[in-house]
Amino acid sequence: MDLKDKNIILCVSGGIAAYKAAGLASFLKKQGANVYAVMTKNALEFIKPLTFKTVTGNKVTTNMFDESDFVPHISLADLADLIIVAPATANIIAKAAHGIADDMVSTLLLSSNAKKIIVPSMNSKMYLNPITQKNIKLLKENDYFIMEPDIGLLACGYEGIGKFPDIEKIYGFLLQILSGKKSYFTGKKILITLGGTIEDIDPVRYISNRSSGKMGFNLAEEFIARGGNVTLLIGNISELLLSSFKSKYPKTKIINVRSSNDLYDKVIGFENDFDIYCMVAAVADYMPDYKADKIKNKNGIELKLSATKDILASLKKRKNALYIGFAAETENLTKNAKEKLKNKNLDFIIANIVKGEKNAIGNDNAEVVILNKYNEEEFRIDYNDKKFIAQNIIDYIEKLGKFI
Repeated sequence: MDLKDKNIILCVSGGIAAYKAAGLASFLKKQGANVYAVMTKNALEFIKPLTFKTVTGNKVTTNMFDESDFVPHISLADLADLIIVAPATANIIAKAAHGIADDMVSTLLLSSNAKKIIVPSMNSKMYLNPITQKNIKLLKENDYFIMEPDIGLLACGYEGIGKFPDIEKIYGFLLQILSGKKSYFTGKKILITLGGTIEDIDPVRYISNRSSGKMGFNLAEEFIARGGNVTLLIGNISELLLSSFKSKYPKTKIINVRSSNDLYDKVIGFENDFDIYCMVAAVADYMPDYKADKIKNKNGIELKLSATKDILASLKKRKNALYIGFAAETENLTKNAKEKLKNKNLDFIIANIVKGEKNAIGNDNAEVVILNKYNEEEFRIDYNDKKFIAQNIIDYIEKLGKFI
């Protein structure tokens, strides 16, 4: 799921967080959306229309009427794939809840059939006031999507609920709303493993790999966007990448693992709990005998390695669940993937190259081949960014999975 060519109307009302809406507009634009800003009279006291015009490249609407043939509230209402009010003050929430249409934003909300997201941002006492809460409840009953504000230090000096959420968090919420159509994955419980495992040698050394977790995170976002209930088992990855994901999807359950044995125990412990098992993690094939004291290296270090447990092969397969594996190969991509598909008793396996110019591990791009156990035909996704790859993988599984 992405925002490419989606028409998003960003309504800005007169709260102190209005300046943050410019960052949101810029972010949505970078995701490929066509962004059109609409501002209330009070919003103009906090930020100028020129800022939004510059970051969106589109005309900013501030008045109900102008001298052109353009009738703003009708034209924008017909154009919109989504309307988002951010920040939404108590005033604009009250107007929307009671059908008042006395400015451009409130009139647009009343005249459009597009999906509507409200992002409240205000003083805690105003937000928690029973009247505001009743208005929010009324909006929910009329198919508005309400994003709860964050808790933190507010511009007024108080600390509490009412803070404008992080932009990435708004983006994650928005993606889920836009992809609201029912899919094969809607309501499914999905377990995803990602990142590399760490196999400790002694208290200061370990063996690992260059897996970034990027493919796993992109698959998680796509499953979530299609209504899946995702749980992540996360190995060794970038904290920056993890922080970005948490900002977008703060309610997603995340469990940290370290070693292949740790991951094995967690996955096997969940073998009856999920509808889909998507094993993306780069699990070490070998582990050293652990030494409780630091190994002295005056004469070099010799490591005795033993094979790790095969998690996917060990996982008890259920008829009503789907099992998806990944294979990292340097040669004989399809041949090796077919063997793993059979030996591990999987429904799908996704194989990618991990050497040369198209090396997927640790990088932003990949080229993959998907195989399934139901026919011999392979499905190839040419070299592209992992977000695109993830979308196409999920499209393929959704198309086939619903018939399995």
